[in-house]
Amino acid sequence: DQDRPAEQEREPARGSRGAAPRELMRFRQPFANHNAGHVAFNPLAKPATPEFGLLYVGVADGGSGGDPLRMAQSLGSAFGKIFRIDPSGTTSANKKYGIPAGNPFVAKASALGEIYAYGLRNPQRFVWDAQNGAMYVSDIGQNIVEEISPVTAGANLGWNDWEGSYRFISRQAVHLEKRRSDPSVTYPIAEWGQIDPLIQNSSAAAGLIVYRGREIPQLANLVIFTDLPSGEIFYVSADRVPNGGQDPIRRILLNAGGAAKTVLQVIQEKNTAQGKKPATRADLRINSGPGNQVFLLNKADGTIRVLTP
Repeated sequence: DQDRPAEQEREPARGSRGAAPRELMRFRQPFANHNAGHVAFNPLAKPATPEFGLLYVGVADGGSGGDPLRMAQSLGSAFGKIFRIDPSGTTSANKKYGIPAGNPFVAKASALGEIYAYGLRNPQRFVWDAQNGAMYVSDIGQNIVEEISPVTAGANLGWNDWEGSYRFISRQAVHLEKRRSDPSVTYPIAEWGQIDPLIQNSSAAAGLIVYRGREIPQLANLVIFTDLPSGEIFYVSADRVPNGGQDPIRRILLNAGGAAKTVLQVIQEKNTAQGKKPATRADLRINSGPGNQVFLLNKADGTIRVLTP
């Protein structure tokens, strides 16, 4: 519209207005890999409750391999943690955000008050169960064990003393005896080995949801998680939560054209139709959306898929 004043033309579209971005915190990382990950508000928090408006931030262990600087177990380090902060507050050291008074280590002089849970290696996604409020995280293991673990205030998820339910030795080994023997550690509800025959020569815990909807009955009341490179989708019961190990884990296949297929197989078929070389890995994520929709995302074929019954 040539008659519209210049000021109106520069005005942002309706729904896009808001304050300028603010930098809340910055991390100086000792190594290049294992960076910060997921950030999310607890969607179950109700207005006027202490939890409402608090932001959870996943921070990996700072990189390298085996957490050589023991960051994840140090309450004085930001790395290997899940933070809980108030983005509208000002009680942090830099005055750019708040530290909730209910955080578990606020009163501990040597600890960062932002810490909600610690002992993580490379947290990918955390979610809440809409039925009971339980929080879970998918955490990538070193070279042996991938895990889905519960998260509670002050929980120590073990890394790098533990890799899953096993005492950590090195990038090549864990102790197989005295599993889950430290009562101060929060161990996984489910874990799988990277040498499992379903998995490729590498593995990584990635996407995670708790499905409590009725729209897809086959997925009802399940904790559903994905393996990043292989594209496998797994689940355990959300009502009868297992006590670790691989035995309770079951596999989800897609009904694609009347045949049971893995996500990677579906991607490879799409690649062929695109005239591309079939992918060898899926880099799979899973996320939920409005109306209990479930989405699959990957890096291999430029497609976002929505699951149907």
